[in-house]
Amino acid sequence: MSGNGEIMASGSQSSNGSDDYDVIVIGAGFAGLTAARELKRQGYRVLILEARNRIGGRTFTEDFAGQPTELGGTWVHWHQPHVWAEISRYGMEIDETLGNQVDDLVFLDWEGNRHRTKLSEMGEIYASVENLLAEAPAIMPRPAEPFLNLDWVSADRLSLAEKLDAPGISPDTKLFASVMFSLMAGAAPKNIAFIELVRLFSLSGYSLSNLSQIAARYKIKGGMSRLYSALATDSGAHILLDTPVSDVETSAVGVKVTTAAGTTYTAAAAISTLPLNTLKDVQFSPPLPEEKLKVSIEEHAGRSNKFHILIEGSHPRILYWAPAGGVSPIYELLKEGEYDGCTHFLAFGSKDNDIDMTDKAAVQAAVRRFIPDAVVSDIRAHDWNSDPYSKGAWCVSRPGQISNALDALQAAHGRVYFASGDWASAWRSAIDGAIEQGLVTARKLHEMLSAEALEAAE
Repeated sequence: MSGNGEIMASGSQSSNGSDDYDVIVIGAGFAGLTAARELKRQGYRVLILEARNRIGGRTFTEDFAGQPTELGGTWVHWHQPHVWAEISRYGMEIDETLGNQVDDLVFLDWEGNRHRTKLSEMGEIYASVENLLAEAPAIMPRPAEPFLNLDWVSADRLSLAEKLDAPGISPDTKLFASVMFSLMAGAAPKNIAFIELVRLFSLSGYSLSNLSQIAARYKIKGGMSRLYSALATDSGAHILLDTPVSDVETSAVGVKVTTAAGTTYTAAAAISTLPLNTLKDVQFSPPLPEEKLKVSIEEHAGRSNKFHILIEGSHPRILYWAPAGGVSPIYELLKEGEYDGCTHFLAFGSKDNDIDMTDKAAVQAAVRRFIPDAVVSDIRAHDWNSDPYSKGAWCVSRPGQISNALDALQAAHGRVYFASGDWASAWRSAIDGAIEQGLVTARKLHEMLSAEALEAAE
């Protein structure tokens, strides 16, 4: 990495704090990198401790079939103001996932039977699925400000499965709502808080068509790594890789952060960007409040499997769907492109209906439910569910879970602040939410340190 930022190997700083930092940031994903950049602009010296051997958090660009390929977070949109501002700031260009922009659809029904139709002929079904969300404007009139109107909290009672089992829901509506919403959540319908779908729908202008475009069409040309690398360079922070944190101690005057290797670092304050499901794995002193820790112990429901598949030969651009519920471990299969006589497909499923994403035979058998003659030649994936530094994919609340804990999750704990897209006010399931929390948390920390400096000066 070039510029003001510096990535250094684990242990390259001494354990006695010979380097002087104002703020320690735990995690080099979008929340941490954004917070570090904002703090640098206020004149603070920032150290970032990253457990992985790379930056980016749950975004991860790798080469596959000679193309930059996203193993983690991928899509962006101008309806997501924070990430779009960063795209504009750093002059990124936008590419499209054309496999989602098709009319031809092949889908499996509840029994696993294969059907073919056209999306343009499904207007009535789409309208019935959208009608499931008809109460959204009343519950979430200003969805990016969750504490302004708390009707959504009292409405957070049902899982997606319970909503779809309600009287009057037609079989076709239930089938396609299960497909669409389970894809967005990456979880089994019984584990998904229906209010999560209401939130995404509301943030998308109360339009299912808008939501499908926002969720899975536009991406950064050349890979998401271009954006998180630009943020890292601009942050001016020292970034230590392969440096997981084990303990965070806060006092009236500062924080002490201890790594798994036993090295300690001190600063005036810290920002933890640990994902929700891993927050419980770090020892905080004083202990975290029960409201914050309880949700981490429960873990959110987001368990998406995402994997890239290379299939021999040329295959047409068709969208393939299956309902969550056991008929297929692949809920969606879409074409990414063709290279060197092979077709690149992107597949989504869930650990709730698991598949070994490294097992070529198992993946090929699953793909053949949609494309009977498919021959899989290569696979690429990152298992976020087994990754010890994420323990899940993007954050999706269980019924009644985050609605009752959002305020506690966003709250500081002494001189430790918490920034993660997992408890963003708006786009909790997107990169935009991580950037939002990085911005907000850096501002709050700066306000605290500025007030202390002013008091000391007086």
